[in-house]
Amino acid sequence: MRIRLFLRLGTALLLVLLCVPLVPASAQSGQYAAIDALVRERMRDTHVPGLAYAVVGPDGPIHQRTWGTDGRGDRVTPETPFLWGSVAKPVTATAVMALVQARRLGLGDRVVDRLPEFRFGGAAHVSRVTVRHLLNQTAGIPASATFKVTDCFGAGCPRPAERLRALDGVTPLGPPGSRYAYSSANYLALAAVVESVTGRPYAEHLRRSVLAPAGMDGAIADAGAAERLPPGHQLLWGFPAATADGFDHHGVGYGYLGGDLDDLTAFAALQLRSGSPVLTPDSARAMREEGRLVPGGDGSGYGYGWRIGGLDAPLDDAIWHTGGVPGYSAMVFLLPRQNVALVLHQNLYGLLQDSAVMRVGFDAARLLAGGEPAEPPSAAGHHLTVWGITAVAVLMLLAAGRSVQLLRRPAGNASTRRRATVAAAWVLAGASPGIGLVALAGRVGLSAPMIWVPDAFLALCVAAAAGTATAALRLALAVRPTRADPR
Repeated sequence: MRIRLFLRLGTALLLVLLCVPLVPASAQSGQYAAIDALVRERMRDTHVPGLAYAVVGPDGPIHQRTWGTDGRGDRVTPETPFLWGSVAKPVTATAVMALVQARRLGLGDRVVDRLPEFRFGGAAHVSRVTVRHLLNQTAGIPASATFKVTDCFGAGCPRPAERLRALDGVTPLGPPGSRYAYSSANYLALAAVVESVTGRPYAEHLRRSVLAPAGMDGAIADAGAAERLPPGHQLLWGFPAATADGFDHHGVGYGYLGGDLDDLTAFAALQLRSGSPVLTPDSARAMREEGRLVPGGDGSGYGYGWRIGGLDAPLDDAIWHTGGVPGYSAMVFLLPRQNVALVLHQNLYGLLQDSAVMRVGFDAARLLAGGEPAEPPSAAGHHLTVWGITAVAVLMLLAAGRSVQLLRRPAGNASTRRRATVAAAWVLAGASPGIGLVALAGRVGLSAPMIWVPDAFLALCVAAAAGTATAALRLALAVRPTRADPR
């Protein structure tokens, strides 16, 4: 009897164990199908050629999908490499914290003691900037300074420490620690600090301290690895074009880090394991807790490389970061309540498409956390900017052509005042695009807009050239002799 009773109890227990996971597994399957459908829809809406994403647990990927093609026309697979943009920042912060754990660097160490080249803000200011200030973006470096030191393509570009000299004349936003301002210059400086402390290229330390222990074996962290990276895509007048193939050899610390889907999921899993085996739980916790004290510009906190919260429920406790470089974008969302993460990267990015292209990650994370996706953002701003400037360029070209026609005709007998008025109006209209181009160059230079918004920038250049020609031709019309009155 006892044996029979034990058998019945064992059978019942086995049935319970077998049946319990069926409901949540079914629910999860439906949830993943909903995320898949949303991601495909967003891809179509934003004209993204290729995308890969995964739901990740502490032990690795739970669910993953890939769609579309890369910049060479090949199908996107889990092994297709992408660049991650500013998702590099939490990776860099992890590498810095590894040095802090090893007592080779302190969060309160003055940056100038490690980098004599760092003279930002003058002696009084720079003497108070610490490693912690760089990590949580409170060193006082304004966002506008980013373009002075980033996005340098080619083997001859300066190393991180040498680039920091471009910050010498930049005015700080305030005393160190007093104000948050997101700038990739902070993380370029951190890469220079790592090179100074270790005596090795930043990429080498990154591979030894983070990438290899985390299992990110396919990560792109140097020019050699970047050779297998296909071009990314940018929208040119609304159509994706595989034209973005620049790689900043010394920009891995702030944005030019990449890899395949397995590499991105390995980094997320590392964070879900509280940094093991790279960081101790205390170090991983410090990277996030600090962000609750440093408010970011969008309502989120900013920790050591991580954005903390700042999103509507159910993502109000998310630990996250997004990133984009010309042609590529990526995002990582850690969801502490579910102990899962969502990672996603895609081969399309441009500054004017930022909100539309990034929305896919936010909405997918909302679904994963049990919420509903938000309404997709309007692309009106992008279209108005690009097509508005293009329309101005076309009008200036037509005006220049018309001015040439008028010059080839015999002179009329219009009054001097009328000719002067007409010429002044055309000079003002024709000079406006050129003035805009000069103002843009003075603020960020000419290479940055060509890299980040090529269609709008090319249209502006055409408008400026045609407008200048129109102004000159109209002045020539105004000053040439008039035809004698036959009376």
